[in-house]
Amino acid sequence: MDNLTSNQALYRYLHQLVEQHVVTEDDQIIFDAFEQNDIRHACQAIRDTKNGEVEFQHLTLRFGSQSEQSVYQFDLSETMRFCLDLYSLYLALRQTKFQIETFHPDLTSNVVVPISSDALLWESGEHFLKQVIRYHAGAFYHIIPSLQLGETTPLHERVHGLTEALKEQAFALWFDVDPSQGMFEQLLPFEPDALKVAATLENKQDRTRLLPLVKFCRNHKLAWVAGRISNQDELTQFKRLGASHYFGYFSDIPTSMSFKSFGDAGNDEY
Repeated sequence: MDNLTSNQALYRYLHQLVEQHVVTEDDQIIFDAFEQNDIRHACQAIRDTKNGEVEFQHLTLRFGSQSEQSVYQFDLSETMRFCLDLYSLYLALRQTKFQIETFHPDLTSNVVVPISSDALLWESGEHFLKQVIRYHAGAFYHIIPSLQLGETTPLHERVHGLTEALKEQAFALWFDVDPSQGMFEQLLPFEPDALKVAATLENKQDRTRLLPLVKFCRNHKLAWVAGRISNQDELTQFKRLGASHYFGYFSDIPTSMSFKSFGDAGNDEY
């Protein structure tokens, strides 16, 4: 495989992957959107619960005329989902490079990227990550992978090597967790810097489901990040439960961004 030394090389590698892994009709929809450079990344502020200051940016993929649709709501094949995860990492790298080149280094925002661990253990994903670490380390340092594990993934012998590489090269390593799954103990060997939780406190059942995670993080002195906060009352409750950061607040509407796709470009510097 060729070395992916430039943004253009990264993009062309991903374009080839996406094109090769069209399986379902929805895969084709996503590929067509990809071809039109219509898949964008939406960034949302992640704030400190103590002072409300923005500390990180959270990246998700969107497309549509108003960038209103999540790419993951479609019936996608597993490998297409992997491709999109890698593409989100690519877009995060583009964003951090843009910030590094445009602003003072101290003003560069670290970007949280949700990504499946299986996508990075996939042969094509493993190659992509190794190339990113080797040739784009400066930008990758400002990335915070938020790993999404399958039910059996923590038992995979290669996961430890993956997490060690991410912790060494990235700014931090987070994990996406579902409070209802209760697999928290399995995460301890990976030494996560934080757990990201998509949970609400709309009713008593939601609060009861969240409490084991809150207790686990408190016992192990683990930071956790609350998402899907919709109002000030919820924010207050999450702060009392010990959340270190939060996002999803109504005042922080995700901002859609796009970069040149290189579809007809010969410029290696973008």
